[in-house]
Amino acid sequence: MEELLQLGIKAVPVTIWGDEVIIGFNPKELARVFKLNSEVSQVSPPAMIEKYETVLVAAQRTARQLPDEYLGWECPERKRTLGQFTFHIFDRPDRALNAYETGHYNTDDRGRHAEDVLDKVGFEEIAVYGEDVLSRVKHGLTGPAQMDLEKVLETYMGRKTTAELMDLALGHSVHHLKQLYEYMSQAGMEPVDKLEDADFQGVAVPTELF
Repeated sequence: MEELLQLGIKAVPVTIWGDEVIIGFNPKELARVFKLNSEVSQVSPPAMIEKYETVLVAAQRTARQLPDEYLGWECPERKRTLGQFTFHIFDRPDRALNAYETGHYNTDDRGRHAEDVLDKVGFEEIAVYGEDVLSRVKHGLTGPAQMDLEKVLETYMGRKTTAELMDLALGHSVHHLKQLYEYMSQAGMEPVDKLEDADFQGVAVPTELF
């Protein structure tokens, strides 16, 4: 991390290849830099809504299964509490929606604390927050004030269209939900109605869990 800071890079994951620096898991940019032959396609708005609902409803269901005594449990590899990690699953789509309004998506948007957003931090409150985020995602993609998905936003990963940022946020939530299932297993819990790989089909996520 010290080497990255010396290069002025404050966010991870990051891929450095020659003079190219790719912040975050960005399939489109990774395909460009490594000259991959396969085309990286984004999820269409109707499919995106379906996937967001599948993933965020499952995350809400899982959050409600977690006892509040595990709020402070430290997640291996991620070095976050389980409460903060679960909140983050929902907060990334929220910040993508916010970026559409402000035109910017900054590194500060990546690590908001649940305590700064929720009046009370518990797994039920986090699940309710997730319900609100899902409602606003669906409204933004289909409502009367539907977002312009071609609108270009300034982000810490470079310029992205709204469609790209919403797609990246979806993949982020999918990846973290899969990690949450693993953390539950490590803590001796079995997720109720756990999603399987087929439920995530069509969403770009890293192949490695961590």
